[in-house]
Parts: sequence; C-alpha cells; structure tokens
Amino acid sequence: MTATRTTPVAAEPGLEELRMLHALNRAVDSLIEECVREQCSLAQTFQRILPAVLRETGAQGLAVTTRNEELAEQAFHAGDFGGVFPGPLLTGPRGTRREGGGTVVSQTLDVVGQTVGHIGLYLAGDHTRPEQAERLERMLDTVAEQLDTVLLLVHTASEKQELILRLNHLLSNPVFEAGMDQVVLTLAQRVRVPGFLLVYRDAVRPSVLHYRSYRHGHLEHDSGDKPSAELDGLLRAHGTELLQPGEERLKRALGQPRVMEAVLISGHLRSEQLGRILLWSGEEGFSSQTMDLVRVLASTLSQRLVDYNRERTHLSKFFPAEAIDELLQVPDYGARYLVGRDEEVGILFADLNGFTRLCEQLESPARIGRFVDRWSERMVELLWRHGGVFDKMVGDCIIGLFGPPFFRSSRRERAEALVRAACDIQRTTAAMSADPEVRTICERVGMPGLGVAVGLNLAPTLCGLFGPNQDYTGFSTGMNQTARLQSLAGFREMLVMEPVKQALEGSEDPVIQALRYGELTETPVKNVARPLRHHRLHLPD
Repeated sequence: MTATRTTPVAAEPGLEELRMLHALNRAVDSLIEECVREQCSLAQTFQRILPAVLRETGAQGLAVTTRNEELAEQAFHAGDFGGVFPGPLLTGPRGTRREGGGTVVSQTLDVVGQTVGHIGLYLAGDHTRPEQAERLERMLDTVAEQLDTVLLLVHTASEKQELILRLNHLLSNPVFEAGMDQVVLTLAQRVRVPGFLLVYRDAVRPSVLHYRSYRHGHLEHDSGDKPSAELDGLLRAHGTELLQPGEERLKRALGQPRVMEAVLISGHLRSEQLGRILLWSGEEGFSSQTMDLVRVLASTLSQRLVDYNRERTHLSKFFPAEAIDELLQVPDYGARYLVGRDEEVGILFADLNGFTRLCEQLESPARIGRFVDRWSERMVELLWRHGGVFDKMVGDCIIGLFGPPFFRSSRRERAEALVRAACDIQRTTAAMSADPEVRTICERVGMPGLGVAVGLNLAPTLCGLFGPNQDYTGFSTGMNQTARLQSLAGFREMLVMEPVKQALEGSEDPVIQALRYGELTETPVKNVARPLRHHRLHLPD
C-alpha cells in the first residue's frame, strides 16, 4: 500500500540545512557548467550529476525521466530503487510517499511553464515524517532548479532542430510557392514573425524578380496573382539592384523600424545573389532563436532555389515561361504531362535557305554562331508565341511541335497555331534581310534575301522527355515525313501535308482564310513507303 505525506505548513529550514542546500546547489551548478563547457550530451551530463547528488543527499537512488536530444522519452538513473525500474515510480503523486520498503520523493520538471519530465529520490526505510519529508523535498527542489538550466538548453536546441527539419521538409514540396507558404505559416506559428518578404530572381529571365509577402504567416501579396503596386513599382525602377546585401530601398518600402534580412546566394564557385528575405516586427525586434532560424532557413532556401531554378532552366529549353509556371504548379507534372504520350500533333520544320552559301561568306565561325543564335532565338520566340514547343535545332533547321504539353487544343486549333507560326517565321526571317550586314552577304551569294523552307504536318506522334538529357521531343512516321517535306521546299516556300489542309477547312480565323493553296501534289521520297501528299501554301500579299 502506498502512503502519501500531506503537510499543511512547511517549516523553515535551519542553518545547517541551508548550508547543505547551498553546497548541493554549488556542486550541481559546477558540474553543469563543466558539462556545458565540454558540450556533453544529456546522457553524459546525467552520468556526472546524478552520482554527485547521491553523495550530497545520502539517497540510495536518483532518477530523471525527460525527453532526450531527439525529443524521445528516456529515463536516466543512478543507484538503486529497491530493485525496481524507477521510471514508473516518478509519475505517481508528487511529494513524499512510501513505496515498498523505502520512500520516494518526486516532483515534475518544467521549462518555461511546460512539463518536460520528472525527478525522484529513493531512500531505504520510512522518511515520511513531516520534518524529514520537507527536508527531502527542498533538496530535490534545489537539484530540479539546476536541472532546469540543462533541460532548457537541450529542449530549446532540440525543438529548434525539429523545426528546422520541418521547414526543410516543407521546402521540398515540388510546388515551390506552396512549400514556401507552408514554411512561413509554420515559422509564424512557432516564433513571432509579423511580416515576411521573399524577393527572388527568375531563373529563365535573370533580370526579372518575383516576390511573395506575408502578414502573420499568411500570404498577402505575390508578383503573380496578388501584386503589390508599391513592390511592382520598386522592382520596375531598380530591378536586380534590390538583391544587393544592405540595399535600403526595400527596407524603406516596408515602412518598419526594425527589419532583419538574409541574402540568398547560390553557393556555387561563382556566387550569385538569388534573392533576399526580409522580416519586420515593429519596435519589438526578434529573439536570437528567430534570427538563428532565419539564417538556417536562408541557407536551405538558397539550395531550394538553386534546384528550382535548375528545374525551370531545363524546362525553358522547350517551353515558354507561362507553360513552365503552369507545369510547376502541379506536384507530379512530370508523370502527368511529360511522359511519353501518343497524340496527333502539329509538326513544323523550318530550314534557313542558302545557309551553306551564307556561311562561306561569313567566314569566321564566331560570326556564323552569332548569326544563327540571333535568328534561332527569334524563331523560338515565335513558336512559343503561337503555343508551340521547341523540340530541337538540327543545324539551321528549327523543329516545333503544337499540342504538347497539355494537349488541350482541338485538331483544328493545333493546325491553325501551326500555320500561323510558320507564316510569322517566314515573314520575320524575310524582314531580317533589311539588316545591312545580312543584305551585303546575301548580295555576295546572289540571294534576294533571307528565307526559310518550311514543311508542316499533322500526325500521331509520341511526345515526351526522352534520352539521357531528358529532352522533350517527338517520334513518329509523321516527323520523318515532315523532315522530307521540308527538304523539298524551295526559297521562302511552305509545303503542307494534306491532313493540315483538311483540319483547316471551316476555320474562322481571318489569317487562315486569307491563305491560298497550290494543287495537291504527290511526291515519292526515299525510304518513305507512300508518296507525300502535299500542297504549296501561299502567303497573302
């Protein structure tokens, strides 16, 4: 049977007991300082402290149950508790009580008002008389107060580490913006963060900045759907200058007296400013714990932005920025949109006329490269403008696909986009002939100007990411047919396969209605079983 002592009024300790409590306090405090200095683990700390407390108190056993560095419940003990495991004995009624042939005195341990464990002494025999019990409880309380210091350090560090791991996990969300929103909300729930602003560089367009701002953990503004007129104006006026460490204009725009910041850097050999985090709190400022968390978050966020930018950069080889934004809002976008998919797509091959002769006049490989870069960049922009995907460039031939990656358009809409893009590519290439250098080179080789030979088709094609570099491309007989068709086209000539013309019948688009077609032609080509059935497409004057 267990008896618990109840004492209505505690007697004041005498001089001898005060000396004993002072010696106990000093002994435990000295050991704690030593352990903190040597950065001992919790287990190592208790291995030093508990035997010393037994010597000072004359108890037979001493035990502490609390959470360790991994925040898992653990019992630490020294001495003997009458032959039983001490853990369950400590969770009984607080105070002094008989247990079997001995006496247990126990109390809870707390850190800033939160219970974090229990501590208990065990003595042989009966020590429940009021004056004895009060003395034991004062001894135990002295030890507990000192242990609070140790547990505060351990639990603060452990909870901080737990929060950091949680934030890292949230940032791993495939949808960067969703992960960022969860990070800021979680941070605001654990530490005081009234205001939070993230400004970061666009991976595909390095001169463009994006932002997300939060109030008490909740999204307030973002550069996409919920813009801030003030932040937009600031970004337009100063651009990437705002990413420089210590740059004051963003801070002033927040209108807050206390702002802390962290700069996001790529961490590569050639460091690059990826963005900035700014937090504000009014006049109160931030705790050291909050500041530490933000520094760690900045490091993790920098790496996440590097990964996010790498992802965007890879996708930007094929898709326009709008399509990339939409893809990255879907956690499993790769499996959903970019795996091999067999659909009827619009296929465009556009080859620069007379390129070999032009190269002979340009002479310098560097000049040839610059010319091709300038021309192909404009052609890819036109593909994207009409909803196309840039498959690849083979020599001076641009290949585009219409329909991927979402395949939302109808057969007619894909054919319309395909032909409109081809018309713009032809016109834009011809317009580049006005460049004095280009005109001079064309005159040397006897060409009236620049032009492209174009082949257009509409055919079932397997589209997706393929190969070791995971390039977005298409495979089909239709792709091969279109390549052969393009090779048949002459100067500034566009040839379309019969399925394209059929798909455009009944189109209400004025551009499409203004087009004129030549007679249906059948042309046998090498390694293709059936002759190509195609029309010459005439642009309106």
